[in-house]
Amino acid sequence: MVDIKFFSNIIKENDKTIKEDNMEKTHSIPIGTLVEVKYNEWLGDGACKKVHARLWVCEHIRDYDGTPLYSLSEKKPGPMTDPVFEDRALLTNEGFPISAKVVENMMNGVKYGFTEDRLTVVEITEELEKGCGSLSWDESDV
Repeated sequence: MVDIKFFSNIIKENDKTIKEDNMEKTHSIPIGTLVEVKYNEWLGDGACKKVHARLWVCEHIRDYDGTPLYSLSEKKPGPMTDPVFEDRALLTNEGFPISAKVVENMMNGVKYGFTEDRLTVVEITEELEKGCGSLSWDESDV
């Protein structure tokens, strides 16, 4: 008989599991904060992206072991104007239900699963809002 142990259930020296410890950790970057992030994205069949972006924190989520993670969006999150919309199910062409929230996240280019140490909070200034200080390519990268 094989004894399978899940990483999240390992008991630490403080008599708590890794998941219990991580669930006590809070998200310190608020939703609606602009952050800078670098990541790679594998698209399949040889296609990929190397991304350096400023995106908006749009959701606080957690990994399977309770680690706080962040979802990032190309669009600044705003107050929900129609609270019913989030729970409404839409139908795909094949007749399968898909939540309106999933569609909204796809349209807003939401990326998931970023740990806090990969994010740098960006202070929003009047100059930044006008495009000064936006990300650009170094001459050596072009």
